[in-house]
Amino acid sequence: MQPFIFLLLLYPTAGDVPVCTKEKMGMNPFCFPPDYNKDLIPPTNQSLHIHVETYIFEVSKIDDMTLTMTFELYMDLMWEESRIIINHTSPSWGSAGNFMGSTNFIPEMWLPDIQIYMCKQFRKRQIVTDVAGLIIFKNRNVLYTVSTEVIIACPMKFSAYPLDRQLCKFLIGSYIHDDTQIVFTGSFGHDLANQRAQQYELNAMQLDHNDTFIFYANRTFSQTGFQVELTRRRTPILLQVYLTTGLFVVVSWISFIVPPEVVPGRMSLLVTLFLVLVNIFNFVSANAPKAEGLTAVETWVVSCIIHVFGVLAEYALILKMIQNLKREESTERRKEHKHFERKSKLEKSKENLYKPNFQKEHLVKQVTEQTSLNGEDESNFNKNGNPSMSSTREDSRLHNAKIFKQLKRDLKVEKNKKLQENVDSIAMYLFPCIFLVFNSIYWPYYLFYIEY
Repeated sequence: MQPFIFLLLLYPTAGDVPVCTKEKMGMNPFCFPPDYNKDLIPPTNQSLHIHVETYIFEVSKIDDMTLTMTFELYMDLMWEESRIIINHTSPSWGSAGNFMGSTNFIPEMWLPDIQIYMCKQFRKRQIVTDVAGLIIFKNRNVLYTVSTEVIIACPMKFSAYPLDRQLCKFLIGSYIHDDTQIVFTGSFGHDLANQRAQQYELNAMQLDHNDTFIFYANRTFSQTGFQVELTRRRTPILLQVYLTTGLFVVVSWISFIVPPEVVPGRMSLLVTLFLVLVNIFNFVSANAPKAEGLTAVETWVVSCIIHVFGVLAEYALILKMIQNLKREESTERRKEHKHFERKSKLEKSKENLYKPNFQKEHLVKQVTEQTSLNGEDESNFNKNGNPSMSSTREDSRLHNAKIFKQLKRDLKVEKNKKLQENVDSIAMYLFPCIFLVFNSIYWPYYLFYIEY
């Protein structure tokens, strides 16, 4: 097909389509009858057969935001114009039985009412004139070839982005003539050697049988073309997003071996990871194509954020346990302090009993009242106001009780630390298992997820 294009540019051609008359037939290789009507389909016994050959030079652009594909292609349309009168004796016919006509013939000829479904733009190439040509064969076949840039809409869905695969269809048919009047067949090619790198791997394929016709308004229309399967190149996103966020989740597990008492170290690690993941999510959301819900990469990053938040919540639980323990210890210390103050006042009152006799009666009365308030037994003192043996035994008992309380407090602290270690130990195995289960569901679902 490509050699034809260069021949069209170089071959000398006439300007007007020849009309058959006795005077003008002469050496013309062909002519049109005087009653030729370019508004009527060439008459045939059956439906007019139009063959469309498309050669894709390259897919120059795939826009995920506007949902369009841009093709640089050559398009050949061939059909039989049965009304042409052929002059087989003309020396103008080429060795292959063809004549390079002028594109100036085009306005005077019947042309098929071609439409490209979901076409956004169709632009013919121009240098000096249109890069197009017309070839007429001895068997009355007409070949119209054109170099063009075509932009079509492609209904892409991005729920599985960046693990998505898309299918875009390039469909050519008649706008108004159904298959009782025009039937389309086609072929295509793709120049992979000159194809520039895109975010997708491209694979041009034949149309499915159901795509070769369309039923509309109780009429069946024939169509042809090709379809392009788009498989996104995943390596950049896997390295930039999946690998980094996955490593952040693994790093968050290191916090389980950091002692809970090291609050700045452990807390700063988890908060930093959480904020970085939130920042990555904002970046991904801003650059990912729009989907009906979350895309696959957004789902992944959100799950990583939730995972790190869960680790942070686990540490918050341990801090709450530490806080409760300290609060209980503080409450006990306040109680002991109050008890000690009451006892100090009592001891001071007892010492005042040894003062002169004119104060003793008053002090004994004061001691008696203080003792009754603190639950102390007045029998701890003898009638003269001096400490008895029972007071010494009471001091020993209080000392033993103090030691017992300290042991009990130490045991409680040790038990609480053991509980914290158990929580960290359980979390150290639980969170990796949860992440592993998530991966075992996530990857098979999206890798084999097909939306088209």
